[in-house]
Amino acid sequence: MRIVRAACHFCHGNCGVLVYVEKGRVVKVEGDRKNPFSKGYICERAEHAVKWLYHPQQLKYPLKRVGERGESRWKQVTWKEALDEIAEKLEELREKYGPECLAFCEGTYRSDQVWARARFASLFGNPQNVIDPGTICFCCDRAVDKAICGYPLNFTAELDKSNCVVLWGTRPTVEREYDHSWRLFEERLIKGKPKPKLIVIDPRLTEESRYADFWLKIRPGTDAALALAWINVIIEDRLYDEEFVTRWCYGFDKLQKHVKKYTPSWASKLTWISEEDIIESARVFATVKPACIHAPEVAVDQTPNFSATEHARMILRAITGNIDVPGGHYCFPGSGPRVNGKLLPQTSELELADKVPLERRRKQLGADRFKLMTWPGWEILNEIHQRWWGAPYPLVWSLITPAPLLWRAILTGKPYPIKALITWFSNPMLWAPNTKLVYKALKSPNLELHVVLEYFMTPTAALADYVLPAASWLERPMCSTICGHRPFVRGGARAIKPIGERRTDFEFWRELGVRLGQKEYWPWKTYEEFIEWRLKQVGISYEDFCRRPWIPPDEKKYRKYEEKGFPTPTGKVELYSTIFERLGYDPLPNYREPPESPYSTPEVAREYPLILITGTRFKPMFHSEFRQVGTGLREMHPDPIAEINTNTARRLGIRDGDWIWIETRRGRIKHKARITDGIDPRVVSIQHGWWFPEENPEDPILYRVFECNANMLTLEEPEICDPLIGNWCNRGLLCRVYKINKPE
Repeated sequence: MRIVRAACHFCHGNCGVLVYVEKGRVVKVEGDRKNPFSKGYICERAEHAVKWLYHPQQLKYPLKRVGERGESRWKQVTWKEALDEIAEKLEELREKYGPECLAFCEGTYRSDQVWARARFASLFGNPQNVIDPGTICFCCDRAVDKAICGYPLNFTAELDKSNCVVLWGTRPTVEREYDHSWRLFEERLIKGKPKPKLIVIDPRLTEESRYADFWLKIRPGTDAALALAWINVIIEDRLYDEEFVTRWCYGFDKLQKHVKKYTPSWASKLTWISEEDIIESARVFATVKPACIHAPEVAVDQTPNFSATEHARMILRAITGNIDVPGGHYCFPGSGPRVNGKLLPQTSELELADKVPLERRRKQLGADRFKLMTWPGWEILNEIHQRWWGAPYPLVWSLITPAPLLWRAILTGKPYPIKALITWFSNPMLWAPNTKLVYKALKSPNLELHVVLEYFMTPTAALADYVLPAASWLERPMCSTICGHRPFVRGGARAIKPIGERRTDFEFWRELGVRLGQKEYWPWKTYEEFIEWRLKQVGISYEDFCRRPWIPPDEKKYRKYEEKGFPTPTGKVELYSTIFERLGYDPLPNYREPPESPYSTPEVAREYPLILITGTRFKPMFHSEFRQVGTGLREMHPDPIAEINTNTARRLGIRDGDWIWIETRRGRIKHKARITDGIDPRVVSIQHGWWFPEENPEDPILYRVFECNANMLTLEEPEICDPLIGNWCNRGLLCRVYKINKPE
């Protein structure tokens, strides 16, 4: 029996695991108690990794379509045949339409090799036409935070050290790994003397809200209104940290005038939260120190208000003095890990952004409109990043085209033709809004080449021209800084050789790049060689790293801003954002009513009277993954669930366990009803990512992708998207629900 230390990559938590291998086969996965990050914890997904790895539906060999798209007629080919043909077609399209005719579709980063895609795209001459869920998840928060204070603070809340925690639309027990700092905070909630304060902002009664001092049952889509009202209370009552504001905040005088109109009375009418609760909860957050606002990885306000909501939350963290203090929000350095004084080669240096000419950058889809997470925003942030940390600002997580623009470009050829798409570890038929439009684009003859790199056949892969089998985290090594986002390394060795003919994504990008004239830029033939080269720069051998596959961050040093300020244009936390202003946007946050609501569209609300939340997180699933029967995970959660208030269900004649229709103006889907008192009577919450791998893969069935898919209901016209980033509407929608009659 061989035991391999590795890091799970079923989500971004990368919990340390011990993989037991016998005769070349994985037999067990358990938590690694010596891992300094996860300390032995693993969730249900890692516990069922063996069944997942050896599931009979796992892809093993390259496939080429031989029928029409969606007919599920495939021919097994070799990797050489597939890559030769793909490269030949890409070269032909580049010659005819230019390198911008290629687009990329990514998922939620199933590996630490995303830099390889960016490197390939830069060398191909592509303006990084990349879509992924980051428009509404993680990346968008990071972009706003970086613009306001130079650090991504949304993910650095120190719950275990805090005396007041705000859980803003988040559930630490189900999002990613079980948040380890939450476990320590939870112990203090139960046993602590004095007990810390907890404020939960969520229209649903969660496990965490049972401990709360305030449970604010907010109307979905109005988070910006609540945040602005909190700012109003804190400023009007002079509860802000005057010293920090005076020395380290820019634009407080402008903010003070700006928020006078955003009173608790005004916000109460919009948010459904009493004026008294708004005032008292704001006072608790401002006066109980230290405090932190813990928001989810996914953008909590998935509406056109997103950037305003996160901007306002950043202001709240700053004016209360909870930035870079123990128990507040820690500022991770913007450079990579240092070992013995040497800096590990950074993700940004591997991406070769300088190979993308200025005139080509302007061709990125969305760069003329949604500027914060396209080249105009990157260039401003990169200038500051270079000055502070001596390295480029990463492209990964920083350059993302809003997905609605891609499908329209494929179908219309405007602003220019998109002729090829490479989709890897991504399932846009589930995660992208407006599934009907996605389907139409992927079926369109305008899209001349669609390549998918995946673990399983999916509804998206079923519409591709080539489907290539990817090696999972158990079949590849890992050395991750989370794409340059953290000053530490997590990783591990390859536990087993790839099953069948699976290959790492690094090999895919390298071999495709070599065929397209990039050979001199890919000196490493395997990912092990790359990791060995990278670690050698800081004096660590690959063998030593595999034995102890982590490099912890340097010892925390707080109040770093006292030495040289904040990495922003003014050197301060920019309450009034000069970067937003420079890009042509409002430098202060404002509230806009969601484009579909009881107030903005009352005529629609008469027909669709309930407020809809889509995409609530739930274990053991992660986005659209783990739906295969036989992994042990689908058995734990076999059906999509809709949460409905008890009184609402009684009025509509719905009982617990009934199958119901959830309908918006854009279509209807079905879920199984879960009746609960723990949700506002005016709100319905449904799950996302539902498809059925055991069903017919052929078009139009496509694993029943249209039947329970929340993105059949969402709203995504570019005109209503968030102006800075392009977030679409997954929440605050109007719907109606009714029981499914048996003949239906």
